[in-house]
Amino acid sequence: MAEASRRLIGRGSIYTLGSAAPMLAGVAVTPLLTRSLGVEAYGEVSIAVTVMQWALGLFALGLPVAITRYAVLAGPGPEAAARARGVTGAGAALSLALTLVLAGCGWVLGDVLADSLPTAALLALVAGGLGAGVAMCQAWALAHEDSWFYVALAFGVALVAPAAGLLTVAVTDSGAVAYLCGLGATVLVVELLGLARVRRSGRFVVSWPVLRENLRIGLPVVPHQFATGSATGVAVLTAGSVLGRAAGGQAQVAVYLGTVTLIVTSALSYAWTPIILRAPEEERGGQLSETARVVTWIAGLAATGVAATSPLLLRFLVPASFDVESLVPVAALVSLTAPLAAVYLAHSQPVVASGRTAGLALASPSALLLGAGASVIATRAWGLVGVAIGYVVTYVLLYAFTRTLARRVSDLRWHELPVLPALLVALAGCLAGALLPVTGLEAVLSRGLLATVAGVLLGHRVLSTLRPRTRGAGAPEPGAVV
Repeated sequence: MAEASRRLIGRGSIYTLGSAAPMLAGVAVTPLLTRSLGVEAYGEVSIAVTVMQWALGLFALGLPVAITRYAVLAGPGPEAAARARGVTGAGAALSLALTLVLAGCGWVLGDVLADSLPTAALLALVAGGLGAGVAMCQAWALAHEDSWFYVALAFGVALVAPAAGLLTVAVTDSGAVAYLCGLGATVLVVELLGLARVRRSGRFVVSWPVLRENLRIGLPVVPHQFATGSATGVAVLTAGSVLGRAAGGQAQVAVYLGTVTLIVTSALSYAWTPIILRAPEEERGGQLSETARVVTWIAGLAATGVAATSPLLLRFLVPASFDVESLVPVAALVSLTAPLAAVYLAHSQPVVASGRTAGLALASPSALLLGAGASVIATRAWGLVGVAIGYVVTYVLLYAFTRTLARRVSDLRWHELPVLPALLVALAGCLAGALLPVTGLEAVLSRGLLATVAGVLLGHRVLSTLRPRTRGAGAPEPGAVV
């Protein structure tokens, strides 16, 4: 089973790079945006970006997950590949049609759209719909192991598009609307290039029964993806509504930083799913046990590193007008969601493999709503740190609900006990990152020590996973179900 972990961390790292690029690019762009726009204008951009994330999840119709599943389980034959291309092209066309209809309805509201913030939100809606088509092309690339095409699409949306937005802001000396114009136009170009690449690989066969089946599996994933993708947006909106728009912008930076390891961990699921689906059914439980243990340790140690270095990273991300000291506990506590996500994503694998995804349409939104309620209560009581508490509550509930669903729809089981030490270490590390001093020599020494220990252990964990192991004949792999 260790071979599955090596494939996930090794070969899957290419897909992880492409999947994590949007988050990592956001961290790179954030200091430029905050310095170009200021606190108030950046608050407008953060809300527009949240709208874009919501739109991408909505207009994708859950088809990226369904496309990858269908292409892997249907086999490598030319007809199956042609039908997978057909679902990709038809899904992108459907997303574009929905985008144009809703954008047209919004445009008709004329007077309402006169204000710059709603206009930016409308542009973000269109950019999200176009991004959905890019996500479908990425799903096709993932299923067919076209790794560099996958990464190229991701970097086109995650790096080139934000850079175009920043360039538009610099040239026009405008705010959120200019940024979204440049970003949206670039995402359109990336989608067209992606569909052209898919088409060059072979013919499209649009089979309506296949498309309906993929929509049956994919549509329940929409509320699930909407909920998980909205967690950051809910945090920003909670801070903005309870504490003011400027607080929303500051919360967005802290949550952005705290979710770096969460996004990387979530990105592993794109490589994780094909590995589990391609395994013989009798080996899937053992592979899940082993890979979940490895991913949770890596996520927990990386989260500890981010929590420890959060004061330094925040000072890089924001100007002096931001209250860094109040943002450190937020970033540190939000980092704890990465190892929680590793366990929750492990439980989502049996759900996807079974094709019985309907329960996700209830489980994930319920976790988001309950987490949002906890966030509002905690934010009113403790300020910005309450946003982080609500975020963690959301992922605890995601784990609990998804675990229950997996046991109802699938016979696939895996051992969870080996992930407990990693969760406890991550909890201790992130709490230390939230509570340690932020300034002075004591902060440098204590946080430096914590970051060093986490980094050394993380490097050891990754290298030991990638290193081939020689085992005695007949010896079972760790985590195998016997």
